[in-house]
Amino acid sequence: MEGIVEFSGFWLLYLVFACIGFWCWRCLFFWLKPDSDLRRFFHMLGAVLVFTPAPISAGSVYFAPAMVVFPFTLLTSSLDNAMYAANWFLGGLIVGAVVLAIVQSVRFVQKRSATAAEQ
Repeated sequence: MEGIVEFSGFWLLYLVFACIGFWCWRCLFFWLKPDSDLRRFFHMLGAVLVFTPAPISAGSVYFAPAMVVFPFTLLTSSLDNAMYAANWFLGGLIVGAVVLAIVQSVRFVQKRSATAAEQ
């Protein structure tokens, strides 16, 4: 993690541009209904893709965006050497899926209580 602290200015700059990229990603799915579960799922995938960091090599203290680390490690070496970055993606997907499930559960309970209050 000291790699993140050491380059905090660059990470802040990346965070700004990643937020812009995520906004563009969200705009890609304008054709889906706003309350669609599929749309929320695609938004979660975009967040994982853009915001997941990974070490630049296995066991390194320096981090980079996983969407950069995985393809470049795959190009310069083998799939076995690049799997550590894929594991960071999978961890991000698991966290994203859990957060999405919690949000969907809360929305379901709110909708159910709102319909019960109307009756």
